[in-house]
Amino acid sequence: MRILVLRGGALGDFLLTLPAVAGLREKWPEAEIEMVTARKYGELVVGPGAVQAVRPMDQPGLASFYAKGGNLDPEWADYFTEFDLTISYLFDPDEIFFDNWKRAGGTGEFVSHDPRNPKEAAWKYLAQPLKRWGVGVGDARRLWGEKLKPLPREHKDVCSWVIHPGSGGASKCWPLNEWLRELEMMARRRSFSVTWLGGEAEMNLEKQIPEKWRTGKNRYVQNETLPEVFRILQGADLYLGHDSGISHLAGWSGVKCGLLFGPTEPALWAPPGERVKWWSQGGCWPKEGEWADWVERLVVD
Repeated sequence: MRILVLRGGALGDFLLTLPAVAGLREKWPEAEIEMVTARKYGELVVGPGAVQAVRPMDQPGLASFYAKGGNLDPEWADYFTEFDLTISYLFDPDEIFFDNWKRAGGTGEFVSHDPRNPKEAAWKYLAQPLKRWGVGVGDARRLWGEKLKPLPREHKDVCSWVIHPGSGGASKCWPLNEWLRELEMMARRRSFSVTWLGGEAEMNLEKQIPEKWRTGKNRYVQNETLPEVFRILQGADLYLGHDSGISHLAGWSGVKCGLLFGPTEPALWAPPGERVKWWSQGGCWPKEGEWADWVERLVVD
């Protein structure tokens, strides 16, 4: 059994798809599963018993499959003949990609599922088309790839917190000065260290964080690889962040998560996991002291 899953989108979109892929793995433990997605996501899932290979979505030639009646790339056409089951989460309302897949000689069954506008938790919604084979959502942690080798836990004098105060969408971000105000309140209650995570969307973040919060026992980490960010998350006692791809990575890592949702709906877009908790007030941000109080309860629990 050879299975192909095509998934575009950002990191959070990719990670929300993994429970469905894990369901395929649980249904067919011996299957060869490959994915077409962003190259860097392959670093997270490729390994024995997980995903066998990732073919980069930006590899030349795939664009020909989005054009109606165009000349199809022969390498991609040959690739699509290798699978018994192809599951596409590409946005393809006019079935142009599907028609080209057939025209190229694609083999086996082809299932297309629009990933947008879920009516239930997205990670459940993305597994819906698999029910016809008796496949349900699986434990996405079984897809940890061979590069995700966490460091052994070390004894720490203080609790370690990881904070990612950014997101790919500016409207999803609570102002940094609000984070810092609440952190000062939390620091009067307990001792902890902070590792700040910054990515491509937070290039100027470090300069905005006071020195006391990024030196000494605290630190700032910028543009690390996804496997390294995963290790940082797994080694922490608590992660705090917004509705972002890094928050989905945190949920997948198993660290205790406190996620702050503003305009987006956590019932739809939060990552799965018993250790994932969220704060949401229908699009409003916390008032002074509310976030600090909520996080304190999260830590105590």
